[in-house]
Amino acid sequence: MALGLWLGAASVNGAAETTDAVMRRVFDWQVANLWSTQQPVEHRWGPRGWVHGAFMTGVMEAYRSTGDAAYLDYAVARSEGNGWELGPRLEHADDYVIGQTYLELHAMGVASAELGPLQARVDELLADEHVGRELWWWCDALYMAPQTLAKLAAETGEGRYLETMDAWYWDTHALLYDEAEGLFFRDKRFLDPEDGKKVFWSRGNGWVIAGLARLLDVLPAEHPTRARYLALYREMAAALVKVQPADGLWRANLLHPEAPHGEASGSAFFCYALAWGINQGVLDAAEYRPAVERTWAALLECVTPEGKLGWVQPIGFAPDEYDGTTWQEYGAGAFLAAGSQVRLLE
Repeated sequence: MALGLWLGAASVNGAAETTDAVMRRVFDWQVANLWSTQQPVEHRWGPRGWVHGAFMTGVMEAYRSTGDAAYLDYAVARSEGNGWELGPRLEHADDYVIGQTYLELHAMGVASAELGPLQARVDELLADEHVGRELWWWCDALYMAPQTLAKLAAETGEGRYLETMDAWYWDTHALLYDEAEGLFFRDKRFLDPEDGKKVFWSRGNGWVIAGLARLLDVLPAEHPTRARYLALYREMAAALVKVQPADGLWRANLLHPEAPHGEASGSAFFCYALAWGINQGVLDAAEYRPAVERTWAALLECVTPEGKLGWVQPIGFAPDEYDGTTWQEYGAGAFLAAGSQVRLLE
């Protein structure tokens, strides 16, 4: 029996929900309570920005897994409303994440899908020389932009997008990855802590490992460095399970989990990535499924009866405060992505 059918998604009015039902409840609440799309584009939080773009990646994961047309209809409407345009900044990875939704809709054959604006922007970016560690200098960027370039390569057949992505990705990896811990520093500010106490931010590492799963989904089987991406994914998975708290939710500071309650957005990204690995046959189910089950059960406790996912750390760049009232669209997106894989576990 699929995990989502027996691991009661939450209790609403005393009745257990399926995973599909709680996913829709979270989606419906979030759509009715958007924050980012109400902000001016010049403040970088508009409907083409990273906050909403990250939510959209979860919406698309949910549609592919469930086939529920509500997700697809929302994605198409938002994309059409955006004119299939990326965010305004040429050299900022965050403004490319919304393009992943456009490319996925194009691959599905959505009639209105347009790649022209997106491809023109990427071509402009590639016209100048860049180094990964300078362009993608923070680990979150590895969720926002590499998949856009890889998906564009798949849709256009132009290998230069994939070649460039690969070079930039591994240069960022060389700067921010800690081989000893199997985790990423958020950015260079954390590389040499004065007190010697390493800080590995949960959501930052969530962006990376979830991004790896999404990148491996589109990376050609014959790609020369695919095995390297897969090895990195497995290293991170092992490191994360090693530091998972007993209650299932990782704290915002992975190696120093003093907080009494776990953080939902990073944990949801980890849940998605680990469940994806089991479903793809690249992680051993006996070893990793218990971690997924603990996390999913704990995430369900973070969902209110109305459908709000709480315990999400607000926008930031390092471990910070959060509680049961804090939420954000990227948290709901991560939850939808996690549910999309949890429901497939047998």
